[in-house]
Amino acid sequence: MSEVSQATSGTRPGSGFRGDVQGLRAVAVLLVIAAHARFDAFDGGFVGVDVFFVISGFLITGLLVREVATTGRVSLLGFYARRARRIIPAATVVLVGTVAASAIFLPVLRTTEIFTDALWASFFAANVRFAVVETDYFATDQPVSPLQHYWSLAVEEQFYVVWPLLLLVLALVVRRRGARGGGGAERSLRSLALGSLGLLTVASLAWSIWATYDSPATAYFSTFTRGWELGLGAVLAVLLATPERRRLPRWLLEAAAVAGLLAIAGAVLLYSPQTAFPGYAAVLPVLGAAILLGVGGLPGGERTGVARVLSLAPARVIGDWSFSLYLWHFPVLRIAGAHWGERTLSPLHLVAALGAVVALSALTFYLVEQPFRRGRWWRLPRVAVALYPASVGILLLALVAGNGWVDRRLGVNDDNPAITSADYEGGPERISDDPARALVQASVLAAREGRPVPGTLVPPLRGIRQDTAPLGECDYRTGTTRLCPVGDTDAERSLVVIGDSHARAWTPATNLVGERFGYTAYNLVYSGCPASQAERLDPETKREWPECNDFKQWTLSTIAELEPDLVLVSSAALPKVIGLDGSSVVGFTKPRKFRAVQLDGMRRELEMIQALGPDVALLANTPKLPREPGVCLSSGVSDLGGCLFDAGADARRYQKGFAKVARQVGATVVDAEKWFCYQRACPSVVGNYVTMRDSEHMTTAYARTLAGPLAEELGLETP
Repeated sequence: MSEVSQATSGTRPGSGFRGDVQGLRAVAVLLVIAAHARFDAFDGGFVGVDVFFVISGFLITGLLVREVATTGRVSLLGFYARRARRIIPAATVVLVGTVAASAIFLPVLRTTEIFTDALWASFFAANVRFAVVETDYFATDQPVSPLQHYWSLAVEEQFYVVWPLLLLVLALVVRRRGARGGGGAERSLRSLALGSLGLLTVASLAWSIWATYDSPATAYFSTFTRGWELGLGAVLAVLLATPERRRLPRWLLEAAAVAGLLAIAGAVLLYSPQTAFPGYAAVLPVLGAAILLGVGGLPGGERTGVARVLSLAPARVIGDWSFSLYLWHFPVLRIAGAHWGERTLSPLHLVAALGAVVALSALTFYLVEQPFRRGRWWRLPRVAVALYPASVGILLLALVAGNGWVDRRLGVNDDNPAITSADYEGGPERISDDPARALVQASVLAAREGRPVPGTLVPPLRGIRQDTAPLGECDYRTGTTRLCPVGDTDAERSLVVIGDSHARAWTPATNLVGERFGYTAYNLVYSGCPASQAERLDPETKREWPECNDFKQWTLSTIAELEPDLVLVSSAALPKVIGLDGSSVVGFTKPRKFRAVQLDGMRRELEMIQALGPDVALLANTPKLPREPGVCLSSGVSDLGGCLFDAGADARRYQKGFAKVARQVGATVVDAEKWFCYQRACPSVVGNYVTMRDSEHMTTAYARTLAGPLAEELGLETP
């Protein structure tokens, strides 16, 4: 995305203007925009990023090789000064603009996370940030960040931390050899550069193939899996730097150029967001881009039909603006979609958003990119390099201002009182005698009346998504098999909690139950891995999940060793399971079989636990809401009624099925819906407690309030 300007490319890299390179940049950015605008025919348009990587490696390596051939060295200060002038001003403007727009148009809860994304992006580490987010089980239902596209900029800059240093070392080696043996310095440098680059490129491609199979979410953002794409462009630049370039027949050049274009087009048409990428799949568009660049750099290549089309004036203009277009398109499209509540923008809104992208890109190109690239003062290397710390400082000021704005928005309702059941006693609707249920009922009535959001929410909205129940040293996703007793650790009785993230969400309540009622508690929970003999597929690889299967076996053997008095089970319905015949089953394709496998898996799990001797209780039916309460409450709603939701029907149906199975095998069933909903209406706030940290996991604070009601439901008594 951030390759050097068009004035630096040529038939021999660095020697003159090549309009076809500008046209290829235009193709790349238009493909990416079309994919992110969700045009169905361009689902695979994300490969435009890979085309950019090849172009970047080609152009920048061409400059470096030419510099070494001319001066015998690489000026790192000069290199990084050019990079700073090229990318930092525009990238900073877009970061600051996105921070401001997010603070104005998006819910506060999303804004604070975008601020974090912006900080990572400013340090060219966005790819690390988004790899972590994509593989975080608790972040899988969160909207895409409007700054996610900065991952590719981070990959480029990480690559260019290493590559110029390597070329500098090679130049020093060549110089020393020349001093000893004399002659052939440029040829020696090309040979060493090709050998080194070739080795690194092949190694990166091999790692890309393996990593995409083993961990596709992290592989997508990794510099190690994408480096070969920049490396291939660099290899091409070194090859074309030789003066002995063979003239190929015109027909062969024409055929090769068409083949290169078809390779990119084929990837766009054949690939989709579900394609395992990069891996093998990236080879097609990357080779296509390399062929087009290579053909255009050969004698006569600039006159092929493809090169002439790519060199047309409109394509060159889009190529000129491509960096700004790339930077602006994603935040504009994503913020517009979130603001208008549309995952896929309506035609009218899409036209408005794309118009804003073009206008902002033009302004950024002419008022930011060009002045910094061509201004005399900015050509001083030390001044240009200083742009980086200056940009970080500017962003930090924007973040401080943004956080101030967020605090102001969050403080709007400071004086509003909490809801109490006493508010509705003696009213037309009878309030329950159960205090916990009465407060839920009152909270629903308050929402229906349009009562204001309480001023003091527990937990506070800022950071609510990170309000995950702590597990201490016994987070079993890390592979540990140790035990962490909690509750009353001196008690003679014990209880065990098993299941997935839903079970984990219950642990603040069950830990308190253990402490108050004399139980040592053990939390054998693994987020994403349900307590069920039905096998869930790995959420990332979509293949068998041996870690989950091993953990479930270990859980049963640990229960046998602990001999607890009580086992509490809680799990969500699995999104995809392996049937008894070994085939994968997806709910929307085979609903009856899917349900049968789910219920049978729960039945067998409960029976296996019962066979070990303890009492067994199923904690069922925590609702799955259509929207995150924290996001709703921080989006500027005027009253609680705007954040009153219906319990999700699909999840409720499966939880009711689990409850029926549990009763059939003689287990106790705790139907938790009554502590979250009344008459199928689920308030985001009960009293002044925000009930859910996301759409389906309760907050730790609210879970603690349920310790007493849960113990009463289970019939527990103090020792």
